[in-house]
Amino acid sequence: MSLDAVISADLVKTRAEIAALTSSLAAARSAVAELSSQVNGSTVIKSVQRGRIDIPATSSGSTSRVVVSISPVNPAKAALSYLGSTGVRPWNTEGMFNGGHVALISGTQIEGNCTLPPWAGAGTGFSMSWELVEFK
Repeated sequence: MSLDAVISADLVKTRAEIAALTSSLAAARSAVAELSSQVNGSTVIKSVQRGRIDIPATSSGSTSRVVVSISPVNPAKAALSYLGSTGVRPWNTEGMFNGGHVALISGTQIEGNCTLPPWAGAGTGFSMSWELVEFK
């Protein structure tokens, strides 16, 4: 057998191996792309909204409830969290913490409520922060 025949046979074999590797690599790339798509689509969170509700101090101290609009959510798949508040109402010469809460009252509205209505003559306004997470 001549050396040319051996080299030719090795070249044919190498070309076949390269073709098989190229095919396997294409299949692996496709599998990785599919897995990547599945991982990116596997989150359970659809949307997150955050905001602040401000209840201004009034001369009559009558406002303790404010309703704000939000982007539409499905209330059955949403969780609203109260993140904290600021606002102190003086009582005589001492400050008294003014607590509050937030509630999802519809798929497009959140209500903020404070314990004591802010009164311009006795304190600052009241602000509360919230976060709304909607799940898929």
